[in-house]
Amino acid sequence: MMKIGLDFDGVISDCGRLKSDGARKLYGVDIPPAKFKKEIVVGEGHLTAEQYRNLQNVIYGTREIGFLMEPVDGVLHFLPRLVADGHTVLIITSRGEPELKIAKEWSIRQGLRLDFVGVGYGNSKAEAAIGLDLYVDDDLDKLADLIDVVPRRFLFSWGYNAHVDVGTIAKRVASWEELHRTTQA
Repeated sequence: MMKIGLDFDGVISDCGRLKSDGARKLYGVDIPPAKFKKEIVVGEGHLTAEQYRNLQNVIYGTREIGFLMEPVDGVLHFLPRLVADGHTVLIITSRGEPELKIAKEWSIRQGLRLDFVGVGYGNSKAEAAIGLDLYVDDDLDKLADLIDVVPRRFLFSWGYNAHVDVGTIAKRVASWEELHRTTQA
């Protein structure tokens, strides 16, 4: 059995639509959910880094909005199966304490009883990931920090990271079904 680490946003929850709606309401900018990643949104000049961070704070830190997150396709079926298969699952997220509380409560409402570690925005997940056999994130930079820490690293594929060359940092996984299959091997 493995110790599996998972990112929260982009692996368990899908906030793309919420970010897209929030950008439209707060800043009058139309950005499709599939393109909503900081590097793209800020890099292409749709929002400033400060506006992006403010948008994250509003979405992740406001209960009424945070509870509107959607589960990533397949997570409600396959994540409980990982636990039933005997794997230990730990959520390691960049969320800070108020945002973490909302993520935990949202997870319980989805029927997912999970252990969480919040490292805070902009901090490495490496220390929290010590001892894991496998880690999944939708951000390649977060996985790069884990090269000498976690032996098996996977980038969860989305439209906003499809252009990224994973090199030797990670392998791609396109769905929860595919992720579950890799844990069976």
